[in-house]
Amino acid sequence: MCISKQFVSFENPSRTRKNVFSSFFCGLIVFCLLVPPFVSYSAGENNEEGAENLRAGLNAQIEQLNSEIEKYRESIKQIQGQAKSFEGEIGLLDKQIRTFELEIKRIQLIVGSLESDISAVELGIDGLEQQAEDEKVILGALIREMYKYDETSFLEIMLVKDKLSDFFSELESLENLQVEIRKSLDKISIFKGQLNTKIDDLGEKKNEMIALRAVQETQKYSIEKKKKERKDLLDETKGQEYLYQRLVKNKQADINTIRSQLYILQGMGGSLKFENALNIAEFASAVTGVRPALLLALLSKESGWGANVGTGTWRTDMKANQHSAYLAICEKLQLNPDLMPVSKRAWYGWGGAMGPAQFLPKTWLGYESRIATLTAHNPPSPWDIEDAFVAAALYLANAGASSQTYNAEWKAAMIYLAGGNWQKSYLRFYGDNAMDLAATLQEQINLIKSR
Repeated sequence: MCISKQFVSFENPSRTRKNVFSSFFCGLIVFCLLVPPFVSYSAGENNEEGAENLRAGLNAQIEQLNSEIEKYRESIKQIQGQAKSFEGEIGLLDKQIRTFELEIKRIQLIVGSLESDISAVELGIDGLEQQAEDEKVILGALIREMYKYDETSFLEIMLVKDKLSDFFSELESLENLQVEIRKSLDKISIFKGQLNTKIDDLGEKKNEMIALRAVQETQKYSIEKKKKERKDLLDETKGQEYLYQRLVKNKQADINTIRSQLYILQGMGGSLKFENALNIAEFASAVTGVRPALLLALLSKESGWGANVGTGTWRTDMKANQHSAYLAICEKLQLNPDLMPVSKRAWYGWGGAMGPAQFLPKTWLGYESRIATLTAHNPPSPWDIEDAFVAAALYLANAGASSQTYNAEWKAAMIYLAGGNWQKSYLRFYGDNAMDLAATLQEQINLIKSR
């Protein structure tokens, strides 16, 4: 009977198994001493220390900017709560512009920190790949040694041994060799797991880098927009308070224009009059407690959000794990899934969000029964304006917006717009922009309600 078909016969059958195994591992030790490691430990430590020092320096600067930005935000909130004046309006615009400038500077620092992290991860990936390759060399040497015994039977081993104890020593050595092979395979498996983790981490950091650069461009656009508002205000008022107050009164007097102005909806490819949109928002507010102005702000495209909304298709832009939910929604509504608009996939991730509220299919199904109860539409449709407003209001209420305080609404807006990333500091402008637009819409609502 053969020991195993994976063993190769002895080159010298008279040699004891113990001596073979001992000489092999002596050679293996020499090999490990002669072959240099993939990265010297001192170099690795120096690289890590340098990267850590760089990150610490950048983080200190980021924290300093965070503190400065927070002061500007508090000042902006105070100005927005005061009576309108030319000086206050100019001061507000100046502070908003400065806030965006600081945000851009902070993001640049975050990008620098990410670049350092990416370099460190890439170095770690290189190191793990080399460790895996080195272990494969050792594993190859172990397997080659095993192959020497592949065709040797127990009878052959016994015949070449003078003593039975020598025979059992050979078997023990063989078992030790098998243990070493298993250890080597386990090490390679561990390296592979660590490598996959680092590769995933690298992908996330690179995606975050792309997102940060896109946010920077958005903030640059916001700066130019605010600078234009400031210039237009100076041109119209000549820096005079009485001319500013006249301008405010003229705007307040034109209620009919406010009522009839177009309100652009995400995901609909169309619009409706502001007064009509307000009526729907007030209905959603009555059943959820969410302020109409906040709801209108988050469902509006006028702030520059949603550029790719409603131009995608479920087959190409929606993540596969959403397909069954989407098809179920379309089936209930007796709609052709290939004809319904969804958001287009963008650089930052999958699309597939539906209608004005921009809900993903699975999320919509989670709210479906509550929407149906409130609107009496059964089943409700993501593409129906009333259903979409109620869905968005329910989501915001769950996020705390029904308390109608500034901080609660800001947080709810962040959760609505940024999802699980709402706490990332570089995305704070989402909440700031939403609250800024909500304040403008609230002024218009107040004017309509006062007449």
